[in-house]
Amino acid sequence: MLVSVVITNWNGKRYLAECLNSLKNQTYHFLEIIVVDNGSSDDSIEFIKTNFPEVRIIANKTNVGFAEANNTGIMAAKGKYIATLNNDTVAEPGWLLNLIEAAERRREAAMFASKILSLHNPNLIESKGMLIYPDGIAKCRGFLTKDNAECEKEEEVLLPSACAALYRKDILFLAGLFDKDYFAYCEDVDIGLRIRMLGFSCLYVPRARTYHYYSGTSRQNLLLKVYLAERNRLWTIIKTFPIPDLMVSLIFTFKRYIFYLYGAWLKITPIKEFCAKESKLIILFILAKAYLSTLLNLIKLLKKRQYIMDNKKVPAKEIRAWLKKYKIGIREMIFT
Repeated sequence: MLVSVVITNWNGKRYLAECLNSLKNQTYHFLEIIVVDNGSSDDSIEFIKTNFPEVRIIANKTNVGFAEANNTGIMAAKGKYIATLNNDTVAEPGWLLNLIEAAERRREAAMFASKILSLHNPNLIESKGMLIYPDGIAKCRGFLTKDNAECEKEEEVLLPSACAALYRKDILFLAGLFDKDYFAYCEDVDIGLRIRMLGFSCLYVPRARTYHYYSGTSRQNLLLKVYLAERNRLWTIIKTFPIPDLMVSLIFTFKRYIFYLYGAWLKITPIKEFCAKESKLIILFILAKAYLSTLLNLIKLLKKRQYIMDNKKVPAKEIRAWLKKYKIGIREMIFT
């Protein structure tokens, strides 16, 4: 069966050779590769045409963001399954085969999380799926821990990182695809929760291994990343959290901010590195902007929530059980 690998690219030419060559070397050969380019100015398109003529290119004139670019690729895809892959990754030869075998074996799951390792240090885990803090901020499960025998257990997780994930295409469409309003960041958390609310689970497949340059294409604008992550986690909880969890999230957000201040005061890595680069007033402005954007979009968000709640297949108590089972602690969230 055909698998469509969708890669969003924005000025990532320096990563494309490694990424696309790793796909050419896959042991699973029934795949199409779709690169959705977001108006790159680094000759990415010409590089792909010259060196990888088999790759299908969809060229956007401007940067429409990770979420909408993925949707464009998904809608053009012919495969039964959609694999989303960051352009700054390198997949092991058996990556796709192991994901497909798991998907065919576990029909109750609609999402499949890869074992993502650091390209800077291949002995370190970057992601084994995702965990979620009670205010909607998500973080990679096992982030920067050592890869060991415990990481080889195939098991259910909350949802995958879209950096390297497999989805059933029909379920992606049933859930409504990625929310293009997010632009980037947290869009995989949002779609993952919406898919789970339709009654499908996520499986972590440790034999499906990829390597990632963490934030390789987003280091240039950390303030934009902070803004989008904070805004989009607010949008996600408004859209998907049960009312009691939505209300309690305010307390957890306050606690998270306190821990950020504590980390900055004690100059704990990685907070001290970020604070050394950015003005505290600018950070406050970015946070205020995220809340203002949420307020201005509140009616739209509530309409989306109503649609999601009307179509969900699981009770609120089950959603609350996920949020508790796959919760990440504050110290792990802030200080790793």
